[in-house]
Amino acid sequence: MNTNNRIYSFFIIIALLFWNPVSYFIFYRNTPIYSIEEIHILYWTIFICGILLVYLIQKNIFCNVIKNIIFTVAITGILFSVFVIMDRVVDLVSKNEAVQYRKSQWLIFEPYSKAKYHTFEFDFIANINSLGLRDHEIKIDKGDKYRILCFGDSWTYGYGVNVENSWPKKLEQYLSTNGFENIEVVNCGQPGQFTRTYLTYMKEIVPLLKPDMVLVGVLQLDDLAQLYTNNFTINQSRVIETFIRKTKSVLLRYFKYSFKNIFPPSRILDVTANWNKITTSRINNYNHWQKLRFSTLNDSVQDLFKNGNIEPSLLEYYINYPDRITIFNNPEHPATKFAINEMSKDLNEMKDICYNNSSGLIFINIPINYFTGHIVIRSPSDVLNLYFKNNNNIDSIYHSIANINNISYIELTNHFINLRNKTGYLFKYDGHPNEKGYAEIANYIGEQLIKNGYAVHK
Repeated sequence: MNTNNRIYSFFIIIALLFWNPVSYFIFYRNTPIYSIEEIHILYWTIFICGILLVYLIQKNIFCNVIKNIIFTVAITGILFSVFVIMDRVVDLVSKNEAVQYRKSQWLIFEPYSKAKYHTFEFDFIANINSLGLRDHEIKIDKGDKYRILCFGDSWTYGYGVNVENSWPKKLEQYLSTNGFENIEVVNCGQPGQFTRTYLTYMKEIVPLLKPDMVLVGVLQLDDLAQLYTNNFTINQSRVIETFIRKTKSVLLRYFKYSFKNIFPPSRILDVTANWNKITTSRINNYNHWQKLRFSTLNDSVQDLFKNGNIEPSLLEYYINYPDRITIFNNPEHPATKFAINEMSKDLNEMKDICYNNSSGLIFINIPINYFTGHIVIRSPSDVLNLYFKNNNNIDSIYHSIANINNISYIELTNHFINLRNKTGYLFKYDGHPNEKGYAEIANYIGEQLIKNGYAVHK
């Protein structure tokens, strides 16, 4: 082997001293990103490829141009690692709590992160605790507290309000006010999720936090529809877009925790600015029929989407799934039958998880305006809301799923139908509950928990 090949091999080996699974463990084990499977795979891939490159260079397989490229990559990797080491040394020397990051579970969100939502209708910041939940700091060991975990989507997360006004925290207030001491209700909600992802989170969170009760807030119709649409994605460009967005997110987090003193996790993510970029990109790439459907939306709704004032996923429903309510309100439709079966399987697995951890489980049917008569300006199909209110099949579907799996069930539809003010509980354009709406959800759930003696003790 000539001298140049020895030099190339030497620097590759030096780089591999940093780029291997053991080094990854040493430098990142106390950061939330250590749980990201893709980065583990990346380190294993780099290490294996590096060993292979050393072997091939020894065999003099590559030309000088290729070897120079490999040498440049190796030097870059070494320099990157040196800066990571310097960042860790700063942590040790400074002992500044502001830059110290203890090991976090990252149960749902990135621990200590913040997200700012500022729209035409609401303005709030979502703060994530050290466990990765949108809640106040909680101890893993519950002690003598009666602990309730609430899983769900944006309606459980508390879209549009500060966490104190989300229904899980309002439920905690309600139970505490009504004489139930040492009660702790934990918000495990995340926007855009459905029963399959609730199940995924439960597998880790329930055994860790050992709740006495688990409430799963299943949004009327939406959770059912997502079980189908997330299993049969036909839009290839959307799959690619999702992959790119996820890759960018993983890389951003990796660099962020490689240089924690430079990019501290307290940085606030501007969610609505991101909405504006996503929505603008989608509208610009619409085909003729999608543009036509968009033009049928209320003028104010169009402007709110264009300015990042409404979540892009709602636009996806309006444009690409305009008949989703009609389809999934029909128990005999093949798509609905598929979704019913999938939801039943999810709930059955949730029940097993709770049983194995000595926790109760209650299915909460969270109502949406299509079936309660509350006024939300969304799409032209809203003219059918009175029909859906009088021909609601979702509640019977959800109730039957709960019965089949022998799970306690709470339904809020009639309670919301009986509320006289049809404009005072939901945001006019966004459609999520406002403070008053979340309080109404919490109070009714609290009443039912007490009335039916669902394992809540004083």
